[in-house]
Amino acid sequence: MILLLFIYDIFFILTIILIYIPQHLLRRKFSLRAFLEKFPLLPQDYKGTRSSIWIQAVSVGEVFLIKKLINQLEALPNLRIVISTTTLTGHGLANRLYSWCADIIFFPFDISFVLKKVIKKIKPKVFVAIETEIWPNLFYQLKRYNIPIVILNGRISDGAYAKYKKIRFLIKSLLAIPTFIGVQNEFYKRRFLSLGAQSNKVFITGNMKFFSLEAEEEKVEYFKRRYVPLLKRKGQLLLIAASTHHPEEKMVLDIYTDLAKTGRLKLLIAPRHPERARDVGRLVRTYSFRPIMISKLNGDGLDYTRGVFVLDTIGDLFYFYSISDLCFVGGSLINYGGHNILEPLYFLKPTLFGPFMSNFREIEEIVLAYNAAIKVQDTNDLENKLSKLISDNDYRRQLSNNCFRVFADGEKYLNKNLEIVLKCLR
Repeated sequence: MILLLFIYDIFFILTIILIYIPQHLLRRKFSLRAFLEKFPLLPQDYKGTRSSIWIQAVSVGEVFLIKKLINQLEALPNLRIVISTTTLTGHGLANRLYSWCADIIFFPFDISFVLKKVIKKIKPKVFVAIETEIWPNLFYQLKRYNIPIVILNGRISDGAYAKYKKIRFLIKSLLAIPTFIGVQNEFYKRRFLSLGAQSNKVFITGNMKFFSLEAEEEKVEYFKRRYVPLLKRKGQLLLIAASTHHPEEKMVLDIYTDLAKTGRLKLLIAPRHPERARDVGRLVRTYSFRPIMISKLNGDGLDYTRGVFVLDTIGDLFYFYSISDLCFVGGSLINYGGHNILEPLYFLKPTLFGPFMSNFREIEEIVLAYNAAIKVQDTNDLENKLSKLISDNDYRRQLSNNCFRVFADGEKYLNKNLEIVLKCLR
């Protein structure tokens, strides 16, 4: 095992040099500070020297996901919370949401000498991985220091499952290390077991997305005061096309070109990756609309008649849902596996999504079982369903009413996941 990890260390370092750095520079996502912190070569200010609960939340979605869990864990005495993130956007959001109660760090590179240094600094009593974070060196080092590992909201996507099956002998040994694996449903439980996880360690604890959402009332009111007068006039409906990927923006604009003729509909496009906002803006111009970046939006009396709004800020989409009237959640008209449709449903908004939802199977099934959202098959179906929603107030109201039932078991799921963490602290 030691020899394998040594080879893995060399391979990982070469990957950083030959792939990680060039790709991040090319995509303009490289941050020297983040890179140095991942080693870590920069001093990190911690809130104390006590033992900690270390929670790994990869990016924005996982950072939002842990909100209610953090609220519960923050009250534990004599323990601090350390939250690590992998992406720049996730790190920024974690600082905004949790810096008052937690240390926010970048997830270290999975290299032996790096992890030894990090573990000694943060002194974790338990490591909590949100969804499925399987890192050979991290798991081995935590085991070496007798630190329990917990996986919460466990899931294995189709792509990851196909890759893991090819190296099942290695994955099996790694899945033997965690103390508990909390999975979203029976489907994912079977996947973990088929890869070699021990049956006495795998528990169905529900999907954390059903209890993670919690809006701040003051922020909701602020968004209403600030943006409603600017984004829609009296009698108009605001459609948010959220978490879109290329070429979904073009698909939406093709539809909007027809629907906008009535004058009743305004459009806000929120690309999945905010750094694509300028590209989306250029596309909007080709349709003879004027792109209006949310970050530049003001009340100077500009004519927004031919405007299409583009969300170019990070972490605000959730609250924009609160002022919308209709929502389409992207990554689903083309095969990206879909994105979280629960956020607009939380605000009781009529919501549509496409046929490709492989990453959110359970959510899709529950939402459709309650008739709380609409699944469309293609762009023609999307346009037809939007037209019906625009013209039929009762249809919109019915969908909104059905949203309540989707979140009925949220508190139960929260308690199950919290209990797993607390068991490791006793």
